[in-house]
Amino acid sequence: MEIENIVFIKGGAYSDVKKALRQWVDLYTSDLQDGLTFELYKNGRGNHVIKADQRLDNEDFFYLINYLNYPEDIDYKVDVEGFALGKDDYMLKDKMLLVYIPPNDEEGDNVFVTTSKNENFKDDFGGSVSMQEAGKIFRLPEIPVFENPEVIKVNKKEASRIQQQKNSNNLKKRFCIISLIVLGAYLLNLLVPVFSDDVMTFERTTWFICLGVGGWFSLDCEMLSYERYYFKCFWIAIGSLLYGYLLTNHFLPYFSETTFAASMGPLTLLVVQWPTRRAYKWVFQREPTTFDRTGHWAGLPYTLILVFSLGILPLLIVDYLK
Repeated sequence: MEIENIVFIKGGAYSDVKKALRQWVDLYTSDLQDGLTFELYKNGRGNHVIKADQRLDNEDFFYLINYLNYPEDIDYKVDVEGFALGKDDYMLKDKMLLVYIPPNDEEGDNVFVTTSKNENFKDDFGGSVSMQEAGKIFRLPEIPVFENPEVIKVNKKEASRIQQQKNSNNLKKRFCIISLIVLGAYLLNLLVPVFSDDVMTFERTTWFICLGVGGWFSLDCEMLSYERYYFKCFWIAIGSLLYGYLLTNHFLPYFSETTFAASMGPLTLLVVQWPTRRAYKWVFQREPTTFDRTGHWAGLPYTLILVFSLGILPLLIVDYLK
């Protein structure tokens, strides 16, 4: 077994080490090269060895060492040492590296490196590699002959399928929960006149619920990207329109026209969103998002169009129908 990209782990159960490695691979699959392999070996009681693919770069190898020390939802005490050949940073390039985290480390987002020339560095994962006055003494590990490793492989296609299934399950659960909340809100709203003689309060609650439904549609771009959920939302929007129409006509002249316009908002939003989304995808080759936090400017026009279709277009339609 070659020295490059090899990890020695002292302590911890084999199942926990395997779980930590699996979690790290799943976490970084989108950034890793497809087909990378990680071989996990037992090295006696409480000792484990991971042989990472030689194509793994130093930065990802450092992340692996750090994660094996601080895995999520795994409680164990281990001593982790990694050995690699410097490939990236000019201070480490072409040198054998001993990568570790000292037991007194309190930062949690870094690794320490000792080169084969006993130079000591710290990589803080912020793009900075700084020299340190002291550290571990470099020594080559003894590598026994191992057989029958358990292999974990980066499979982007499978990872994408699993993630899509998770997203689909989460979306289904989210849709069911919010739909029940919307239904409950509409039903509870009918009780407002029972407890209050103020028709204005009833009008405001109706207006708030209808616009809230439209806000849900506009914010949940992922949901509207699936046809089956789009059409389910369409029926919810039809129900909102009928709800507002019946209440407005029953309580005339107490309800203003803006209430009926608010109940129309979810439907006008969906009608406008359908062609707008397709035009956006054709131009920018990606799904649109509202209030894009990545700073992508193209999300702003899409957001403004939905705001217009929810808050202004219904008022224009009602005014036209007068």
